[in-house]
Amino acid sequence: MTADAWRIVGGRALQGTVRPSGSKNGSLPLLAATLLLDGETRFHNVPHIADVATMIDLLRSLGLAVEAKGRDTVVVVNRGITTAHPPEELVRKMRASHYLLGPLCAQLGRAELGLPGGCDLGSRPVTHIVSVLEALGAEATVDASTIRLRCERLQGSTVTLDPRHRNPGATFTALMAASLADGETVIENASYEPDVVHFCEFLNAAGARIEGIETSTLTISGVDRLAGAAHRVNTDRLEAGTVICGVAATRGEVTVENITTAELGETADKLRQAGVEMLVKDGCIVARCPRRPRAVDIVTHPFPSFSTDLQPPVAALLATAEGTSTIQETVFDRRLQCAEQLVKMGADIELRDSRHAVIRGVERLTGATVEAGNIRDGAALVIAALSAKGESIVSGRRFVERGYEGLEGKLRTLGADIVLAE
Repeated sequence: MTADAWRIVGGRALQGTVRPSGSKNGSLPLLAATLLLDGETRFHNVPHIADVATMIDLLRSLGLAVEAKGRDTVVVVNRGITTAHPPEELVRKMRASHYLLGPLCAQLGRAELGLPGGCDLGSRPVTHIVSVLEALGAEATVDASTIRLRCERLQGSTVTLDPRHRNPGATFTALMAASLADGETVIENASYEPDVVHFCEFLNAAGARIEGIETSTLTISGVDRLAGAAHRVNTDRLEAGTVICGVAATRGEVTVENITTAELGETADKLRQAGVEMLVKDGCIVARCPRRPRAVDIVTHPFPSFSTDLQPPVAALLATAEGTSTIQETVFDRRLQCAEQLVKMGADIELRDSRHAVIRGVERLTGATVEAGNIRDGAALVIAALSAKGESIVSGRRFVERGYEGLEGKLRTLGADIVLAE
């Protein structure tokens, strides 16, 4: 069995150039959307990560042909869906399994799905996904283990999402279902983060009629058919942001390719306030932080506000910042769970409750044995270990590799001392 931990010796500043992979959070709904498209669809810049492999297995279980071509190209051929009930053992592997519900309803008029799995970030009900499909005419039954949906044909309607969250998952679901629904659908309080913008552009290339892209109000005129298309997956802004946190934590300088600070939203603004210098040049971010970062206060909200997914890596950076920082987490009630592991490395973090933390910056962390319980916590602990004095063992590699392609190798090319632990 492959080791589930890294051995990291800290103290080396990250230096060089890195190219982040395609977006994890963008790839999964894009792949799910091929259930709506007739014929062949070709995706480029697809990340080679565990969650993408799971989505591919789910598509194959539903009757689609999927083939990997080269390093980052995936070809999907849809000549008809053979079942509305994907295997529960696959569904339980990741949260994004719920992206299958909208396409199955739109194409077959029914869907049966076990409750999705994924990272334990606290309460993550599927009601916001199911309610979108109910608004479009589906009848839903949800029990302790299964979601069942039925409809004659989805009907265009007004779908109003929670304005406090502008949930991307619900937005993706509404877009997929509405694209083949009868009539017009208006999505209010829609997410307009980069993954959603690229997703809309892909569906339009396949024949959908979506207006209002890059705004919080999307209007979709349903069509009878969508055809296969070609699409390049956008750069993973969360991987880019994670690397920049590593640059700041280790006092390094790295050019991060194919990304701009606009794609990071307020997260870039807060990193600048913390002392990270970021120059956008030729479609890249040149990030450097030659001295100890400064404390900042952050509150997570949907894009373009501060990203909940980048909160743990930024917390690892702030652990050695000068001054006292505060974090208020508004999206997930267990997003601060990596604090306990950072404390093992010498961080001074006080949890006021499950959503509020106070971080009093220390001069330097110390290597320790720590364990990640989800994707972003794992990335945070890697950053902490890179900045710490001495050796750390960071376990939970399996979680990190669900969301980051080849993180170990990329960090090594930037000078990090990181290897698989024996």
